[in-house]
Amino acid sequence: MRQLFIEDIPGSLRAGVTEDGVLSEFYISSGFSGDLSCSGAGLRRGSVYAGKITRVIPGLAAFLDIGDIRAAYLEPGKNGFPPQVTPGNVIPALAERERLGSKGARLSSDPVITGRYLVLRPGSRENRISPRITREHRNLITEIAHRVVDNHVHKSLGHFTVRTMTQEIPEGLLEKTLRKEADRLYGLWLDIRESFRNDKKIRCLYEAPGPIECLVRDSSFDTIIVSGARAFSAMSDIIDRYFTEELRPELRLFGEDNRELLFDHYGFEKEIRQIFQRQYRLPSGGELVFDEAEALTAVDVNSGSQVTGSSDEEKAFLVNREAALALPVQIRLRGLGGIIAVDFLNMRSSSRRREILSLLRDGLKSDPLVSRVTEFSELGLLEISRMRVRKSQLAEHSQECPRCRGRGSVPNTDMILGDIARELFRRRAAHPGYQQVLLGDAEHMKLFRGSGQEFISKVAAALGITVTAREMTGESREHWGIITGEKMV
Repeated sequence: MRQLFIEDIPGSLRAGVTEDGVLSEFYISSGFSGDLSCSGAGLRRGSVYAGKITRVIPGLAAFLDIGDIRAAYLEPGKNGFPPQVTPGNVIPALAERERLGSKGARLSSDPVITGRYLVLRPGSRENRISPRITREHRNLITEIAHRVVDNHVHKSLGHFTVRTMTQEIPEGLLEKTLRKEADRLYGLWLDIRESFRNDKKIRCLYEAPGPIECLVRDSSFDTIIVSGARAFSAMSDIIDRYFTEELRPELRLFGEDNRELLFDHYGFEKEIRQIFQRQYRLPSGGELVFDEAEALTAVDVNSGSQVTGSSDEEKAFLVNREAALALPVQIRLRGLGGIIAVDFLNMRSSSRRREILSLLRDGLKSDPLVSRVTEFSELGLLEISRMRVRKSQLAEHSQECPRCRGRGSVPNTDMILGDIARELFRRRAAHPGYQQVLLGDAEHMKLFRGSGQEFISKVAAALGITVTAREMTGESREHWGIITGEKMV
């Protein structure tokens, strides 16, 4: 059973997906947008932009200004760039991937508009059928898709890719459902094309649906449970957009008295908090340790101290098995993408390695994003490459620690005092004959007036300067600093 839960209260919007009662996907947003976008303002995957080409590097990339804080880029095709990709030109382009870290958004010069059952490819001359559609449905779906396009007044605009979801439509509803979606997608593209022709300034021509709407569009749910009348009305409109009356999922309103949070009621909070923790505890007492970098995530499987088993090999297999079952869920919940390197506990048995590999691959089959799992390396490492379309949950909803600068650690006392000594030396050279004022927050003032006081006094005496300590006032991201005071008499 697959369910979608949407919790909407003033200033917070959250959504979670459960599969047979287990939380498998999670989205969060702050603010008062009320559009179920869960992504706030900014560039979004699937949107179409009018972008001005600023620079072209043959064989490598073309850079475009689409109004984002970083230049977006196009990659060349097999035959290089199309003729319209010339510096100074403004072209419509599709955002294939959102801005990630220091990299701008990746674009495509061939925009597409995605629906639940069809993907419109403007300018294409033939329909394509998803290879995942089974043989028993394929012929009928192909025939009806051709008929829908051939008889459509706007068929000159382009053809469609028929998505796998189409095979879930009952035979008697196929033509009606596909025709409704074809009408909507053709209408969207007509509006985009007309807007671009009338005004070629840099801007967003078409804003793609947010993650929650895409979730409803691209998935099948038995039930959608929504708290809040505003979100209930918005979800009702989304369902009307993508479903005929016969295929609508059940939509329920939770907590009309607004006395309890939806996620509290269903007990999701503990699982959600774990998404943002570095360690994830396994039932046996082992743990997964996640360390995210910009292009790679390292996952270390640790045995912990409460593992049962008759031998080291048996203990390792038990923890690895739990890790292989938990990893696919954690990868989806945490929104991890790119390369994920997993260091499992060492196992000598090749049959057990194959079993771990099989469990991991089976667990990732339900993932809507494309992923690939390699064999174990000679060093016992295993790599998962997963399509990355946006930031991970941690990257999206955290900020760099002002003290450790993203390193995940803070300087110790010796490091802090050494930094102070060096800064005092610099200031003595820049401002000879002046007093220096050492500022610190409440925590650092304990150091400056306690165990570090003697050290600071010795440094001041050696440099021939006067140093006074003063507590910071107001808010600051820095925990200590030095300012130059009055001239010494």
